[in-house]
Order: sequence, then C-alpha cells, then structure tokens
Amino acid sequence: MSISTALSLSSLSRRFHGAVLGLSLFCAGLFPVSAWAQTADAAAPAPVVTKTLLDRIMGGGTVFMTALMAISVFVFWLVTDSFMRTSFKRLMPAAQLIAIKDKFANGDYRGAIEFCGVADSPLANVVRVGLAKVGLGKPDTESAIFMQLERERTVYSSSISYLSVVGVVTPMIGLTGTVFGMIKAFDTLGSSGMGDPTKLSAAIGTVLVATAGGLVVAIPAFTFYYILRNRINVAFRQMQAEVAILFDLLPYDLLAGIHLDRKSFVPAGPDARTISPGVTNAPFAVRTAAPFPVRPAAAGPFPGQQR
Repeated sequence: MSISTALSLSSLSRRFHGAVLGLSLFCAGLFPVSAWAQTADAAAPAPVVTKTLLDRIMGGGTVFMTALMAISVFVFWLVTDSFMRTSFKRLMPAAQLIAIKDKFANGDYRGAIEFCGVADSPLANVVRVGLAKVGLGKPDTESAIFMQLERERTVYSSSISYLSVVGVVTPMIGLTGTVFGMIKAFDTLGSSGMGDPTKLSAAIGTVLVATAGGLVVAIPAFTFYYILRNRINVAFRQMQAEVAILFDLLPYDLLAGIHLDRKSFVPAGPDARTISPGVTNAPFAVRTAAPFPVRPAAAGPFPGQQR
C-alpha cells in the first residue's frame, strides 16, 4: 500500500468518526428536549372554569331555583308589610284611644260610636261593636267585644300563616331539584362511564345548591313567622286590656234598651196589625198559648196527678 493511499484512508476514517460523534451529540441534545416538552405538557394545569354567583345558583336547576328566588321575594315583602301593619301605631293609635276615652268620660257614647265608625283601626272596630251592644247588657257586650277581637286577630294571623307554609314547602322544592339533578348526573355517568370521578363529585356538589337554597328561604320564613305571631298576640292582649278599662265601669243600667249604632240592624217590636190571636192563616200570626191553670192547694192535685 502506498503512502498516498494510507493517507486517504486515514482521512476518511477521521471524517466518519467526526460524523458519528456529531450525530451522537445531536441526538443527545434532541431527546432531553423532547422528554422535557412531554413532561411540561403533562404537568400543565387544566384551564380553570370560573363561575359567577348566578351560574352557581342556577346550577341547582333553572326551574327550581327561579321558583325559590320568587318565593324569597314574596317572603321579604310579606315580612316587611306584616311588621308595618302589626305595630302599635297601626293597631291601637294613641290619638284614637285618647279621643275615645274623652267621649266615654263625657258620656257622649253616640259620638264615640260615630267616631269609631270613621276611624280605621282594629281598636275602633272593637269599641264600635261593643257600643252597639251596650243596650243588651254587660254579658252581651263582653261577648260581642270578644268575638270582634278574635275576628281582628284572625285577619292578621291568617296573613302571616303564609310564612309557615313557605317554611314547609321550600325545603321540599329544593330537595326535588336535588333529586332531579342527581338523576341527571347518574344518567351522564352511565352513558360516559366512570372515567373521571371528579366530574361526578362536581355534579353532585352543583345539584346540592337546590337543597341549600330551599333551606336559606325556609329558615328565615319560620323565624319571622314566630316573631310576628308573638308580636300580634302581645298587641291584641294590650288592646283587650284597654277595651276592658273602657267597658268595665260603663253604666249598663242607664243604657238598657238604647241602640247607639244607627247603622246596625235592630228588629222593631211586634206590629199589632199582623198579630191576630186565634187566626192561624193570617200572615205572621202568633197563636197565644193559654196560661197554665193554677189550682188552689185546698182543691187537691190535678186529675191524674199523684198526691
């Protein structure tokens, strides 16, 4: 082998080794970069889905949550209106009570009943009904006052009874929304399989919003129902005490047979022209009964009566 040939082979060998070394370095640099990229892709967090408060509320079911929101607005209005209507200023105005006491002190009972007919309050209604019955005596007057007090109390108690109904119904509405949501979640699970348990837990957490919404509406409704009921009872007990002060010392003997309320229905006495004793076919005829015979004691008992 000549010297030139040996030099050519040596140069070719060096070029081959250089190419192999360069390819090795290129692969060594490429594979770590690819592995790092795969790791970075795997470690990248999933995009976070942000939900507004309205989205979270409506997650319990559009129909059920809309119904609960409407009921909550109704509860707010009813509680506000009931607190305003059951105040002492509305049930038993101080100015009306003073005016009625003044008329009672001056003996102006007809003026008192006319004043109560114009005044618009439960106190005026109770006093007016009591004055309309004073001519019948104290027992009838007290009975009329008691019945009117209960009638006025029923008006206010029946209005707040809707709060009790809301307290019972709204948890059932929320529970129904949760049940329907659970059915939908398990239907989705059955069709797609148990791939990701977090999706199932997220669905269950979403539908439980309906139950929470029902409780959020029911608890305040029940609370304000009992508060308003006690408020009404206290107000009407105070009203009963004030009315009792007015009527306890009333001169019923001097007012016997007097009808103070001109608007009330008072039957008149019997018309002699419509009463024909012994004639049964006459209109509105009254057959007079013969008086019970009185037998002197010396004559002995009646026939058939034992001694």
